Amino acid sequence: MNVSARILTTFIEDLFVAARLAPADARLCAEVHVLQEMRGVTTHGLCQVPLSLDRLTHGQINPLPNRIVLRDEAATTVLDGDQGMGVAGCMDAMHRTIAKARQFGIGIGVVIHSNHFLSAAPYCLRATEHDMIGICFSNTWPSMGYPGTNLRVIANSPIGFGAPNGREFPIIFDSALTASGGKLLQWIREKKTIPEGLLGINEAGNSTIDPAAVLQGGTPWPIGGHKGAGLAVLVEVLTGVLGGSGFLHGIQPPNLRTSGEGCESQCCIVIDVTRFMSLGEFHQRLRAFIADLKSNSLAPGYTEILLPGERAHRAELRCLREGVTFETGLAADLRSWAQRLQVVVPLPFR
Repeated sequence: MNVSARILTTFIEDLFVAARLAPADARLCAEVHVLQEMRGVTTHGLCQVPLSLDRLTHGQINPLPNRIVLRDEAATTVLDGDQGMGVAGCMDAMHRTIAKARQFGIGIGVVIHSNHFLSAAPYCLRATEHDMIGICFSNTWPSMGYPGTNLRVIANSPIGFGAPNGREFPIIFDSALTASGGKLLQWIREKKTIPEGLLGINEAGNSTIDPAAVLQGGTPWPIGGHKGAGLAVLVEVLTGVLGGSGFLHGIQPPNLRTSGEGCESQCCIVIDVTRFMSLGEFHQRLRAFIADLKSNSLAPGYTEILLPGERAHRAELRCLREGVTFETGLAADLRSWAQRLQVVVPLPFR
């Protein structure tokens, strides 16, 4: 089944409004979930909508948060997300950080008492829409191993950056620092092993490329071992530690939370390139960088050299032309929620 992005976004927005989200937050969350799906990030796209609706209806996410600025000094700001939707809270922080960068050349914003923000790309894209470099990352509950222990002791630490490219699509890097739970489940469904460059630890403490062994008593391992672990520490320092909120085992999965202290935090950093050179010169230099990178000879088995975010950009354009492809099970879940929330189901879903 293929559904137009416009119809799909309106349907998801209606579901969120019926779950008592403020209309502006509902629209934003719908747009971001659909964007993720269009860019091929299906593990952090529309499949997250039923989960969010469930948490909203069970009081694990605050549908009408009172987001307030806790600190606002020169280029920095700290925002309290009031346990609302992580997408809305983090995008609020990104908008404030963009304004800081426009004023000071650089901005750093932290949002605490937040929730799952899906992934970094939508926020980095928002910065590039303003012709700025955007960086975004989040902490979350411990789900990854760390050198010296086989236990899950630190977050998988999703991190991303974006750089504007003028008339061309922006460079967008977006990745967790290990194989996410969603990816492990996807590889199990597809009967695939964990790809080269990623590893997990099985229940016995041995390295494995079997995603089922990681999920069944094992532990996802940081990319690059101690290198990925070091970046995960950076994420923790610039989110929960710097924001004065929870970190490591101070963060709990939504179904175990008893207060906002168990929530995630996100950090946004934005750089105004015009404080370094003209925007035109930056675009020209970035395109020269891209041309240099892509001009290299291809390794065996490769047909082209891709930039971070290039495959996702192509997927987004394809969805705009052909509609968003839907799995039968997900469509059924959304129809079920529509019936429960008394939302009109658009024709493509009937």
